[in-house]
Amino acid sequence: MPIYEYTCVTCSNRFDKRRSMSEMNDPASCPDCGSESRRVLSVFAAFSSDASGQTSAVAGAGGCCGGGAGGGCACAMSV
Repeated sequence: MPIYEYTCVTCSNRFDKRRSMSEMNDPASCPDCGSESRRVLSVFAAFSSDASGQTSAVAGAGGCCGGGAGGGCACAMSV
């Protein structure tokens, strides 16, 4: 089940809710003040590990085929 991000229109609290795709635009009450909230666009971070196991963020990851210096796309991976 996907996790969606919301922002409260009253207190600006950002929070996540796990709900089905059919419920993603249903009203979500703020857990802090109980007011109405709006769904916001979620962003993700791409990470990579080197041979030693050191993990770091991939610079310029732009999602699938969005390009950037580090790729960040399954399309750019070699098998």
